[in-house]
Amino acid sequence: MSRIETGQKAPSLATLKAIARTLNAEMAELFGQKAAPDDVTVVRAAERPTLREADYALEALLPATAGRVAALYRIAPGAEFRTHDRLAHGGQEIVYVLEGRVELKVADRNLALGPGDCATYDGGLPHGLRRLGPERAAVLVILSD
Repeated sequence: MSRIETGQKAPSLATLKAIARTLNAEMAELFGQKAAPDDVTVVRAAERPTLREADYALEALLPATAGRVAALYRIAPGAEFRTHDRLAHGGQEIVYVLEGRVELKVADRNLALGPGDCATYDGGLPHGLRRLGPERAAVLVILSD
């Protein structure tokens, strides 16, 4: 152990695991890698901000806050474009279709997307989503700076 402490010998992974086990610690902690309480954000399902209307739902899975570089939303779009959803904002936006079919309108382009399809665009362009057809649709939307 003293040869490891003085840098004369490099410990093997097995030795590092044994040291961590003896100290009741994770191996990462041996290298000073420990997460501070504010390094990890958890948004519990029961506590996340949600907007529900007759034909539309938005869940803020990871809401936008100061200092965060991205936000994550789950949207169940309605059959019509919502006029206030077409507002432009800064950053990039990524849309990933979980289920159903949707129409994504970005400025003058209309794109039909289905399950597994993904699109990205400049959030500074006016944009909106609507469901295509009577079946339920759901998308993940990521906003980044």
